[in-house]
Amino acid sequence: MGQVMTSPPVTISPEVEAFAAQEGAAPYLQEVIMMTSRLFPNSQIDVLVETDPEISDDRHIILDVKTKDKEVAEALEGRFEWDHQLFSICPAPLVCVFRLGLDIIP
Repeated sequence: MGQVMTSPPVTISPEVEAFAAQEGAAPYLQEVIMMTSRLFPNSQIDVLVETDPEISDDRHIILDVKTKDKEVAEALEGRFEWDHQLFSICPAPLVCVFRLGLDIIP
């Protein structure tokens, strides 16, 4: 029998939930998190709201992934697939609410 790989549970802060609701992205938040967990199993995923350092009112939900199980090419393939699947999960005007941060930990 094959080994099942899963990511640790992801905590969603009240700040993230409030921002998702404010942006109209709340109905898609859980599914985006689940998709991220499927694409990056056994990775730590932190979900936070981040303000762009150069544009004061530009805020996004960041899914910050820290993975140990991937080579660079595999991680980039996962990132490409994340972008692709994001468009199938939420309407195009809302994809800009979500961003992926990806760190490969040695």
